[in-house]
Amino acid sequence: MTTTIELTDNELAQLQQATRQSDPSAAVRTAMQEYLRYVRRMELKKLSGKVVMEDNWRELEEAELKDQHGRIESDPD
Repeated sequence: MTTTIELTDNELAQLQQATRQSDPSAAVRTAMQEYLRYVRRMELKKLSGKVVMEDNWRELEEAELKDQHGRIESDPD
């Protein structure tokens, strides 16, 4: 999909310098990707302290190992 963006020469030069891209299209794509990545990180940051997690990874791992061990013993091969 093609989109036209009007940038001044100075804006484009700054964008190319910031993204370390010599190609103007690559500079815009890189800046957009980095911005979207930043937005996603900020959305995750907003969740900080709002998500309750159980610290039960050891129990889950033990249950998984028991399950795997049971499968190995019941396997006729």
